[in-house]
Amino acid sequence: MKIAFSMIVCNRRDGSARAVNEVAERLADRGHEVHLFARIAEDLDLNKIRWHKIPGPGWPEVANFWTYHVQANRSIPGRYFDIIHTIGCNTLRGNVITIQNIQPAKKKILDRLKNLEKVSPFRRGTRALYLKVTSDAEYSLYTYKPGKRPPYFLPVSRGVERELRDHYNIGPAPVKIVPNAADINIFKPISEAERLEWRRQNGLNADDVVLIFAGGEWVRKGLDLAIRGLSLVPEKKAKLFIAGDDPARDTLKALAAECGVGDRVIFGGFRKDVPKALPSSDIFLFPSWYEAFSLATIEAAACGLPVVATSINGTEDFIEPGVTGDFVKSDPQSIAEVITPLVQDAGKRQTMGRNARQLVEQKYTWDRVTTATEDAYKEYLAGEK
Repeated sequence: MKIAFSMIVCNRRDGSARAVNEVAERLADRGHEVHLFARIAEDLDLNKIRWHKIPGPGWPEVANFWTYHVQANRSIPGRYFDIIHTIGCNTLRGNVITIQNIQPAKKKILDRLKNLEKVSPFRRGTRALYLKVTSDAEYSLYTYKPGKRPPYFLPVSRGVERELRDHYNIGPAPVKIVPNAADINIFKPISEAERLEWRRQNGLNADDVVLIFAGGEWVRKGLDLAIRGLSLVPEKKAKLFIAGDDPARDTLKALAAECGVGDRVIFGGFRKDVPKALPSSDIFLFPSWYEAFSLATIEAAACGLPVVATSINGTEDFIEPGVTGDFVKSDPQSIAEVITPLVQDAGKRQTMGRNARQLVEQKYTWDRVTTATEDAYKEYLAGEK
């Protein structure tokens, strides 16, 4: 097949971008002719994939999206490709669409949390404009038009499929859930010696029970709830390690001190050693308000950690309570009630972590995702005959 991917920035740092890199390379290895229409292409084998650079401003976000969107609509030659695979509404030419999130659904959460964020009026204004522009683009691409063949939708979770159907009339369009995944050769359990050395280098003791939180956008991802929850866990050996950074760092440092856990919360900053940080920890804590299907949760599970998270898109598909992790409410008391027994019972943590790793190996690898994507392409093309 001749396949074009439409993604503004491709790398292995951002979730949806990483998915493109992982799948595109594997499709090229399977003999397909793969093209990438992107502004930036990093961490990608360009000996396998033909990159068509689309220039334009990288900031503010709304200008980045809109200038890319206009150029991609003009420059991707639809007649040449069998499949034009767009990530979200990047181009109206897409006939296969991976849905990582639905903008109106995400906006509801951001509006609810806006008073908690410390952002400038300019940032708030450009974000509102970005959500408006991308929502309009989604409506144009996702809404069924009688007489025109609909695209094939690939939402990453059941929750995202619900949001897609709730917000847009997609008509008879085919839908297939293709989740995110983890590279199980990179994200995996490590030896006890490696684990202890990482802890030593990061100021953690061998007997600490380390709850790890990963990512940015801390308000949306509930880091304040995690800190308040930790303050209600009586065991002082429970520590919270934060892998990532955010403009709210100073505010949340102050919150940790106010809650009496300033010495139990480690702000680790942006990390290049996440594949070591995760398996050196004990529990993945992720009380996020909104996700599509967080890669961080799958990668933590691949490293052998139980996943403790709110029941949101993705986690509701992955977590089996008491088996691979557990659910918490968006409430510090709920977080403490779930975390405390796990802090106290190493055997339970380890059993749940092994189960989580096994589930990733069975269902959430990039090879499986590539096969599911390839099958969707074949189904779409078969429908043309």
